[in-house]
Amino acid sequence: MELEEKLKNLARLNLKPGKDITPPKGRQRMAEELNGRMTQNQYGEFVLVEKEFDQDLLQPVIQSAPSIKFNGKFLYQICSSRKSTKHRAEDFPFNLPETVFIDCETTGLAGGAGTHAFLVGLGYLEGTKFRVEQYFMQDFHQERAVLSAVEERLNRFKFLVSFNGKCYDFPLLESRFLINRMDFDPARWIHLDLLFPSRRLWKKRIGDCSLGNLEQQILEIRREIDVPGYMIPQIYFDYLRTGEMEPLVPVFCHNVHDISSLFRLSFLIDLMLEDFTSVGIKDPLDLYSLGRIHYKFGNYPASESCYQQALTEELPADWRLTIYLSLAFVYKRTGLWDKASAVWHNLAEGDFSFQPVIYEELAKYYEHRIREYQQALFWVEKAISRLSSGRSEENASIHHVGYSDRGEFASWQYRKERLLRKIEKLQVRYKVET
Repeated sequence: MELEEKLKNLARLNLKPGKDITPPKGRQRMAEELNGRMTQNQYGEFVLVEKEFDQDLLQPVIQSAPSIKFNGKFLYQICSSRKSTKHRAEDFPFNLPETVFIDCETTGLAGGAGTHAFLVGLGYLEGTKFRVEQYFMQDFHQERAVLSAVEERLNRFKFLVSFNGKCYDFPLLESRFLINRMDFDPARWIHLDLLFPSRRLWKKRIGDCSLGNLEQQILEIRREIDVPGYMIPQIYFDYLRTGEMEPLVPVFCHNVHDISSLFRLSFLIDLMLEDFTSVGIKDPLDLYSLGRIHYKFGNYPASESCYQQALTEELPADWRLTIYLSLAFVYKRTGLWDKASAVWHNLAEGDFSFQPVIYEELAKYYEHRIREYQQALFWVEKAISRLSSGRSEENASIHHVGYSDRGEFASWQYRKERLLRKIEKLQVRYKVET
């Protein structure tokens, strides 16, 4: 059917323009029920709810060191992508007063062109207070007004902090601006998404790194009353159908909690990376994860400190092996070969599961660093013996820094033959010289 014919059919239906769910006085009453107010801009009306908190919001995150200030350098580093060269830390020093924390409540969980952000929450520091502003559209005709107001507020800031915002919130907002034929350029903000560093820091210990679980397990926060995220779209649609505001109140509280948790989590991540002792991090798996992050960014003394502290705690044998291996690679990277070889010897001779990487590192150390070919051959033959006897007990679920699966029998045979040739050459040279 052609477009012209479709338009004629619609005209025959004599449809009237859609109406608001409530008259203006009703909208004002609903705004007051949310402790908000009706606000207007060039695109129309919307509800604005404003809340203010003291900075004791950060407790219990920094209760052990309340005088520590948030500089954000480490948070910026861990949230920045290596592939992105648009913004560099030295060009854009992190500044908390120029940072906004954002969280959206939407009409669907899967995204897509039909999903709207009916509530956009923004949190930021203003003096000694933490302010939260919530932009709410009472019906779909208010979307342009909400989007315009949100963009105007966002333009005051340089840094933007979210949780999974790079994959969900911001692409959704971008699509809504596009559909409404409004300009919106996400590249104007430096976006720090806390989901990814949270996974790197805590996934090994707690598994589920959703914001709600991080609140409970890491921030030690319990929400007395909360609405599950998966119910929020239906609550909004029920409101559109009935006009009842009361079921929406917990949704606004949920949004405020999410934003305040982003604020707390930002501080905690930055403080952990700056000095884990300042926030009392003692769990060995958290310390191991933290050490890996420092290792990746070349902060080797900090990485070593994390691994050594982790090894003072009670650990299963497989994790102790993993952390010792990681510590050895720190020593190797910093040229402390004596310390590295001592760790490898202890692991090879200790009561740990067989790991080819240990024997490989010892073989390389004696062949290339010390040039003691007989000793290198000893470790190669020992590895071949373990491999051929089928006693490899590698645990694929444990990650070793620098580990690669090069323990195949053929590669070890090649290494052995090379060492035998070197030893033979030395023997021939010795005979000639004598």
